[in-house]
Amino acid sequence: MTSMSDTASASPMAVTPLRAGALLDARAADTPARLDLGPVLRAYQAYGAVLLRGLDLDRRGFKDFTERFLDRFMDYVGGADNDRSSAYGDDNTVLTVTGGAVAKLAVPLHGEMFYTQPRPAALFFCCITPAAERGETTLCDGVALWNALPAAIQNRFDAQKIQYRRIYDRDTWHKVYRSDDLAQVEQRCADAGLGLRARDDGGIEVTHVCHAWLPTTAGKAFVNSILPWAAREYVAGMADSEVRFEDGSELPVDMLYEIHGIADELTQNVDWQPGDVALVDNRRFMHGRRAYDDLRRDIIMRLGAAPLEGAAGG
Repeated sequence: MTSMSDTASASPMAVTPLRAGALLDARAADTPARLDLGPVLRAYQAYGAVLLRGLDLDRRGFKDFTERFLDRFMDYVGGADNDRSSAYGDDNTVLTVTGGAVAKLAVPLHGEMFYTQPRPAALFFCCITPAAERGETTLCDGVALWNALPAAIQNRFDAQKIQYRRIYDRDTWHKVYRSDDLAQVEQRCADAGLGLRARDDGGIEVTHVCHAWLPTTAGKAFVNSILPWAAREYVAGMADSEVRFEDGSELPVDMLYEIHGIADELTQNVDWQPGDVALVDNRRFMHGRRAYDDLRRDIIMRLGAAPLEGAAGG
């Protein structure tokens, strides 16, 4: 397997296919503003995720560079990670990924914000400072994963949608939705097709029903938030969230382990270098993170509200 830390050679925009996605050598660009986006978008269309190495972007450079692709980005209202905040002044669309002041555990593969609506179509990541050890971002092509799943598992997810259920106490839902107006939050959820039930203790319960896969021009893509939600419930023992089939039945634990094992065989580690940028089709790829201890790790992101031109999801 080719490592993300290997250097692509020869061509000014050499493309190195990886286990998932592709590495593009962008060192030949005089500045990020002069980088030809055509090869980047063609690689994105072909592979679903690309890592650009050699741009040496900082926070401002990342903001400017991403705006060459899109003019509309999402904030994180409705997102479940309460530590995620602005990574660039008061711009709430440039977001921290690391956050907090404690050692970070691994995060299983998932689609960004697949437990809610709206969700981003494209993801942009930038490495400001990598962890000294570990802390790699992980990528898995959902099309390859769906095709690798046994027919029995495919049939199960074809036959039934899944339901995410999250319980927020009063303080938490104020942070998640950036509002203390329950009527406003109820309307937002209704507009997005989410179920909301107010609880007697001042908290709320939010539910979202959807398929575990998405249709793309490359085939069905297994993209969802099943694995981190199951880990939260069954491994961490937390009672504030659960994922079930639409009829309320539990996802068998042995099936979850089988999916995790197959996905791990298809996963590419992103061995970050300072200034690296990754573009990820959130409708085709899942991403996650390896555990790390270095609190200097600094990865930032933006959530693209629209697909990139030529994106694989079609």
